[in-house]
Amino acid sequence: MPVIRHADDSADDEVRPELAEHGLRHYTARIASAVGAGAEAAWCEWADAPSAYIALDHRLSDYPDRDAALIWAAERGWAVAVETGCGEDLLITAPLGGDVLPAPETVATWVRAVLAGKHADTPRRPCAAASTDVIRRLANWAGHEPTLDGRG
Repeated sequence: MPVIRHADDSADDEVRPELAEHGLRHYTARIASAVGAGAEAAWCEWADAPSAYIALDHRLSDYPDRDAALIWAAERGWAVAVETGCGEDLLITAPLGGDVLPAPETVATWVRAVLAGKHADTPRRPCAAASTDVIRRLANWAGHEPTLDGRG
């Protein structure tokens, strides 16, 4: 697998994609735990762009007949969304602004506010999908426990 590197990066700054993918699994598991969902409710992948999905046990008051989920994408960060019921994309109801990789405790506090109907959207500057910075930061999560797949 090739190493992700920009022209101005030194060899010491190389990040192997498999390490970042492993970090994504750890990060997603920590978020799932922080929001009280558990690893069995969480899923992530490293396909065209890193993404994660965590099923939530609660429904939003504005959408009482739809399942809610916490979703993450490298280019936009975390958002609460609801299932559309017709197999289409999820409907994003509340994006978490700011950092695309916030601490699990930050996400958990925000999710509780969203579920209680007490949140405000915060603006975020657009960023490139799977930027080198996001990949490096995900790789830093590789050494943290727990992980979705039970591997360390």
